[in-house]
Amino acid sequence: MVQIIEAKYLLTPDRILKDMQVAFQERIVEIGKDLRKKYPDATFHRYEEHALLPGFCNPHLHLEFSANEAMLSYGDFLIWLQSVIRHRERLIPKCDRSCLENALKTIVRSGTTTIGAISSYGEDLASCVQTPLNVAYFTEIIGSNPATADVMYADFIERYYQARKYESERFKSCVAIHSPYSVHRILAQKALDIARKHETLVSVHFMESRAEREWIDSDSGEFRKFFEEFLGQKRAANRALEFLELFEGLHTLYVHAIWAKEEELQKMKNGAIIHCPVSNRLLGNGVLDLDRLKRMDLPYTIATDGLSSNYSLNIYEELRAALFLHPHPNAVTFAKELVTRATTSAKDVLGFDSGKIEPGFFADLQIVKVPEDLMVEEEIYLHLILHTHMPQTLYLKGVEYE
Repeated sequence: MVQIIEAKYLLTPDRILKDMQVAFQERIVEIGKDLRKKYPDATFHRYEEHALLPGFCNPHLHLEFSANEAMLSYGDFLIWLQSVIRHRERLIPKCDRSCLENALKTIVRSGTTTIGAISSYGEDLASCVQTPLNVAYFTEIIGSNPATADVMYADFIERYYQARKYESERFKSCVAIHSPYSVHRILAQKALDIARKHETLVSVHFMESRAEREWIDSDSGEFRKFFEEFLGQKRAANRALEFLELFEGLHTLYVHAIWAKEEELQKMKNGAIIHCPVSNRLLGNGVLDLDRLKRMDLPYTIATDGLSSNYSLNIYEELRAALFLHPHPNAVTFAKELVTRATTSAKDVLGFDSGKIEPGFFADLQIVKVPEDLMVEEEIYLHLILHTHMPQTLYLKGVEYE
């Protein structure tokens, strides 16, 4: 059965259209005026003083840490990392099936219809398979000690192929390399060979902190004591440029990249930068230079990261944080940029037919209240970010989410 939505504003998301109608089933069928004449039996929905826009994409989050509220320490990356190691054996079991499903419901209710889930243990697989969201499920590998490479790889392979059993139009099995400081080159290469074999997406944390920068560059800094104490290592597992060469030819999501050098960013043009403003602030890692990314024509998008380093999985909260974190010459144009990137990344970054209101795309849509006193239509993106906590109505593949 065809449904038709008419809203005062239609954001495709990069264009503002007024009083247009969208006909859809599981996918969008047509955009135009007077579509009720063409589809007389369609169910019709009219929203006054509302905007219709695509659902958001949250391309990087760690669901398995969703039980955290105040167990982990913030303020400094190394202090946080030590707290993760100290408490993870208590924290991970706390996020049971109910915890995971509540986290996913929170994500959906805040207007997100596509996610990239980084899975370290596989505990979130069943929940990610059953959610109505589009899911890029990244099985993560970690291990900087070559002596344990075989064990770590065997665990990774088992989890990866378990996820591949559920491949579908809305569920992708992908590969995540944790970071250059935590994954030995041999282990990273073997996991990336799997990504090449199956032509899948790849994710990697890269240059999140100053400590990582110093350790990778010269085996020095705060990480040196950390690796000596925890792993008995005195040398970094990788050097930056050699590590990045491993990803050549793979569509890769580079997460954070705050401390990346320009020559390293040049090697990242096979993918996109994933920016997590709240996480970066809470862990004291600095601010990503978005102007440099634009000069280099490097795409980026916004993600919440997990509740291990955030207080919310609501993408509207993350967009507000980005809006205020970055010194931008014009809040209105920056807000439009943020909304556009947070929606179109479903297609452009994760590869799902979502994030745009165009015929053939999934009807992953959100209806958002617009302030009644809006005077300047071009400012609608800014006011959506400022005033929205969650959409009034959400559709996932044409089905209203309740």
